[in-house]
Amino acid sequence: MNKNWSVINIIRIIIFFNILIFASLCIAENEATKTEKDIIKIQKEINQLDRNIKKNTEAKKDLSSELKQKEKKISKTKKELYKIKKKFKSNKKKIKRLNKQLLKLEKKIKIKKKLLSSRLYQAYTNGNPGYLQMYLDGINPSQISRESYYIGYYSKQQDVEINEIKKSYKKIEVTKILTNKTLKKVASLKKRKERNAKKLQKQKREKAKVIKKINKKLSSQKKKKQKLIQNEKKLTTIFKALIKKIKANANKKSSKKIKADNKLIPDNKFDGIDFRKLKGKLKLPVKGKIIHKFNSKRKDTGVAWKGIFIKAKEGGDVYAIASGKVVFSDWIKGFGNIIIIDHGKGYMSLYGNNSSLLKESNDIVKGGSVIAIVGNSGGNSTNGLYYELRKNSKPFNPIKWTTFK
Repeated sequence: MNKNWSVINIIRIIIFFNILIFASLCIAENEATKTEKDIIKIQKEINQLDRNIKKNTEAKKDLSSELKQKEKKISKTKKELYKIKKKFKSNKKKIKRLNKQLLKLEKKIKIKKKLLSSRLYQAYTNGNPGYLQMYLDGINPSQISRESYYIGYYSKQQDVEINEIKKSYKKIEVTKILTNKTLKKVASLKKRKERNAKKLQKQKREKAKVIKKINKKLSSQKKKKQKLIQNEKKLTTIFKALIKKIKANANKKSSKKIKADNKLIPDNKFDGIDFRKLKGKLKLPVKGKIIHKFNSKRKDTGVAWKGIFIKAKEGGDVYAIASGKVVFSDWIKGFGNIIIIDHGKGYMSLYGNNSSLLKESNDIVKGGSVIAIVGNSGGNSTNGLYYELRKNSKPFNPIKWTTFK
């Protein structure tokens, strides 16, 4: 009774630990799935940010180009405005100078007129006795003639000078009028250019403001991207650790499986089917127990197994796992008597450690055909079969392609 109870308890403990392992595996798988989804989500966000950064960078580039053009226009306008202001200043100085000249001429005319008026007034107040009176007064006739001539000449000379001054005055006035007109035109042009300069400055400020906003946005987006990349790296590390854990659990599971005896043998029901479609459907080439799994280290050399070793009875049959063509049938150091079958599309199966080979190179074989006899050639003391699967000369785990049902 106690013995039976102990066995039951042991079974219960084994079941409990198996449940724990299974639960742990499920949790790890769920966490891995969730982490993978989070990574994909982050990658999508990063891709979207990259698109936005590219879009904003292009917009900034366009605005910078526009800003450059505005600054060139502003520079050109300011240069023109500088010349206009210079011209305006020059015309103002010219008008000031002309006004001074006009004032001088006005004074000159005034003085001349005043002098002439004074002379005429004296002549008038002193009276004009005429030739008869002057003659009666005993004044020499030649003197009388000379005095009259001088008065007349002086009067005429003053008139000529006044007229010349007036002509100069008119000429200066015309110049002044023309200069004023030019000044008005220059003033009008100056105002237009100043308005245009202000408008361009305003546009420049607006463009610069937009560029500043874009720079701020770009800075924020780049910071966010860096943060997402860091999160992605962290999640990727977690994801890899979970995958490693899942694989380790799977290997444990697999190692438990491969300890079981293989009681199945290949047949020809898959002949003519693309070898790539046979994953998970192949049967092992011999009946027996798998004692060395794929990628495990050899005790004698420490080198990893590139296939599996199935312990089997000496003299047993070795079967072709699927149809194909024998491409090699001979002895090789380390493999002993080995036969290699090409299944097409780069896939090959290798069967080593045999005591005898029953097929030759270029033979066509069907799935389930007996191709060799189990032995221990190649320096191996254990009877059995060394079995490999390769794709384009690269070994892969044959257990993943094998069914035990």
